[in-house]
Amino acid sequence: MRRFLFDTSVFLYALGGEHRYRAPCRAIMEDGAQGRLSPEASVELIHEFAYVRCRHGISRTVASKDALEIAGTSRLHMVTPSDIERALELWREHERLDMRDAIFAAQALNRGIDAILSADRGFDGIPGLERIDPADAEAMATLK
Repeated sequence: MRRFLFDTSVFLYALGGEHRYRAPCRAIMEDGAQGRLSPEASVELIHEFAYVRCRHGISRTVASKDALEIAGTSRLHMVTPSDIERALELWREHERLDMRDAIFAAQALNRGIDAILSADRGFDGIPGLERIDPADAEAMATLK
């Protein structure tokens, strides 16, 4: 199995309302739970997930329960000073990349992970990092 880093968007779409990404993201969560994928994630994903869910009207009780379940599905990486340094470089160099996503990209690159699973096109064009779109079955097959 190929190493990859989750972006928060996968979980938000999987647990959110109707959207073209909902079914593929739910299938990804199932594949992860069944051991058919080897996912990794930033601890910052857990924070962002809970924050966004609450901002969209989900109770703290439900958001925290869901966040804890997500935390248990992936190998979690702490943010290090070298991750912050590299994230700031990436953020300066890639206009479409927001700072949280720059941290995710930096963590992947600093750990030798060459793929990020995300619906967010802000990751496109980062040297050494391939964005895998959750709805692209052919690209998803490269993770198994």
